[in-house]
Amino acid sequence: MSNHAKVLLPNQFDYGYHKEFQRQCTEYIDDAAIDGIVFDFSRVEYLDSAALGMMLMWQRRAAAANKKMMIKGAKGATAQILAMANMQRIFEYI
Repeated sequence: MSNHAKVLLPNQFDYGYHKEFQRQCTEYIDDAAIDGIVFDFSRVEYLDSAALGMMLMWQRRAAAANKKMMIKGAKGATAQILAMANMQRIFEYI
C-alpha cells in the first residue's frame, strides 16, 4: 500500500516559499513510512523558474531515496508553464 505525503503549494509559488518547501520535502524524504510526495497545485496561480528549479532539485533527492514525486491539481497558466518545462516527463501527474 502506498503512503503519500502532500505538499499544498501556495498561491504564489516562488523563491519566497523555498524554506517551507525545503522543510516539508526534507521531512517527507527522511520519513521511511512515506513512499511518495504529491505537489498539490490546486491553489497555485503563479510560479517562476525558481519554483521549477526547486522541484527538480527535490525530485532528484527523492529519486535517490527511492521515493516518487507527483503533481496534482495544476490548471490554467500554471499547467501551461509546467507543460512548457516538460515536467510531465519527470513527474507523474495524478
